[in-house]
Amino acid sequence: MLIKTSLGLAVALAFSAVVPVREAHAADACAAAWEASKVYTAGNTASENGVNYVANWWTQGNDPATNNGGSGSGQPWTSQGSCTGGGTPPDNPPDNPPPDNPPPTSGDLLFSPYKDITINLDWNTNIMSTMVTGTRLPVVGSGSLVSTQVPNLGAITLAFATGECGSENWGGVPAAAFASANIARLNNAGVNYVVSTGGQAGVFTCGSATGMAAFLSRYMGPHMVGVDFDIEGGQSSAQLNALVSNAVYAESLYPNLRFSFTLATLAASDGSYGGVNGTGDAVVRAVKASGLKNYTINLMTMDYGAAGPGICVVKNGACDMGQSAIQAVKNLQHTYGIPLSKIEITPMIGVNDVSSETFTIADIDTVTTYAATNKLAGVHFWSLDRDNPCGGGFASPTCNSVPSTTVLQYTKRFLSNLGR
Repeated sequence: MLIKTSLGLAVALAFSAVVPVREAHAADACAAAWEASKVYTAGNTASENGVNYVANWWTQGNDPATNNGGSGSGQPWTSQGSCTGGGTPPDNPPDNPPPDNPPPTSGDLLFSPYKDITINLDWNTNIMSTMVTGTRLPVVGSGSLVSTQVPNLGAITLAFATGECGSENWGGVPAAAFASANIARLNNAGVNYVVSTGGQAGVFTCGSATGMAAFLSRYMGPHMVGVDFDIEGGQSSAQLNALVSNAVYAESLYPNLRFSFTLATLAASDGSYGGVNGTGDAVVRAVKASGLKNYTINLMTMDYGAAGPGICVVKNGACDMGQSAIQAVKNLQHTYGIPLSKIEITPMIGVNDVSSETFTIADIDTVTTYAATNKLAGVHFWSLDRDNPCGGGFASPTCNSVPSTTVLQYTKRFLSNLGR
């Protein structure tokens, strides 16, 4: 940190002649006064109480006087030293509206299908793409899936960032390269997005506040609405606790973000209330004890196993996927006392990894009616690239294995049912 100081120099000369002391250099002029409602991005300046500050990354509502530090501090502001004059808000400040990411409240239901970024990624440009229509299209932007096929799709969940926060990657693509290729495109398209971590095949850890701050700042923009921690194993208890602790820190930096914890679940209908496994139990208890405010628990209502009342709601010898999703929500609420407004559900459309389980178009009606009526926090599905028909009877990463469906039928039914 460089702070200018006055130079006072009195030099006694021969014969008692004295050179007058130089006047102090004037301090830098104060930048426009900090405004709590204004969005600041990296390099923007603001002043408060006679001190200039520079923003380290996207920030809003974080008082620079109490949220500043040097490199590696994890703070959104850095002090530039004292200043004079100026420092008053302009009469006509620039139009810089707050981001569209209010914290989840009762009635705010987020619908954002998961996009496996490794499926049909343009590996030359790192731009997210899909072939769900049979033709390769970017997900957002000009001539994209959203602009040409589902313009009312207002949000997607990006899956998955893995590794340690601050040095994470996306299926082998460096985080900076992925963010550079996609985040501005999402914001320019006006599409809200959730950054999802972990997943079935990867692990995400976060052992430091500095790493968490770097992780979030990389993807932050006016349409980033949340962070999703998909926890399916591989972390130690210490790593899980550190992740939750640093999520609390992240909330202090970005109080409007939502923080979802995505967990495997059963949907026992035999009165046992069987639901999340041991890992999920540890996560839920850590979250509840942490003081995190804008959290949600996102249940993966899929892949229950061999049909039976101890694991799902059974109908005609198979798990009824719509009713089982509802039962999983009820079990979580009963066991942990989590309000419905903090519970989300994510089914796997079409044939699941457990091939006897199929989430149908009719199941969408069941799930969306329940979610809207009971004001759940969100409904999602795995995954956008699977929303096209194919045969085979087994789960595929690029189609839903239900030949009677049509391209994007699941997505459009969810949108229609939810009034989007």
